[in-house]
Amino acid sequence: MNIKKFGLGVAIALMTTLGHASAATVLNSDVTGGWSQGTGTSNGAFTLDEANGIELGLRASIRGGGGGPVTPIAGTNVYEVPIGTAGSPARALWNFDFSVNTGGQTGLTALLTVSNGANTTSFDPLSSLLGNTTNTVGAQQNSENLTFGFLSGLNFDPTALTTYTFDLTLRNAAGGVVSDVEIEVAAVPEPSTWAMMILGFLGVGFMSYRKRTTVRFA
Repeated sequence: MNIKKFGLGVAIALMTTLGHASAATVLNSDVTGGWSQGTGTSNGAFTLDEANGIELGLRASIRGGGGGPVTPIAGTNVYEVPIGTAGSPARALWNFDFSVNTGGQTGLTALLTVSNGANTTSFDPLSSLLGNTTNTVGAQQNSENLTFGFLSGLNFDPTALTTYTFDLTLRNAAGGVVSDVEIEVAAVPEPSTWAMMILGFLGVGFMSYRKRTTVRFA
């Protein structure tokens, strides 16, 4: 067999497979039928999987008045959110939002898995949650916070600079995955905190520079 031809064939096959795998993923998009969960929040900024006539969506959003969808980093499924503060009760300043549109298909089961690297928790977002809403095309939607009790297995710390992975899948009766979408949510310091940190680093650097340039006379 011609090794060059074999290698070229493998490369083409890989490119074709990757193209098919990514073709159904849409970044920073609206969900079909609109966003129906909560007040004061709008459609948009979802990472979607639109394979097999199904639409699954995940995103991060800021809680409370003046909040709304977090725009992911351009060209990625990564969302940067502000860290929370300790308190009673402690709450993250952001939620994760999901939308599940089965396209009228039946016999499907959903699983949403959340991981922070050290701990992982999973639940069925369609059957185990109260308060799901349905949008104009029949998609079930909800907005949840990692401090809610049903996610206690995650041992969530709202003040930690941690990246969380969210993976939403739909499986058929045989257990095969028919649709899958994943996002990463990275908790980062708020801009004011970054500014203080940068000023601190600059101050340390300036003091080190002065020590190195001090002239001593005998």
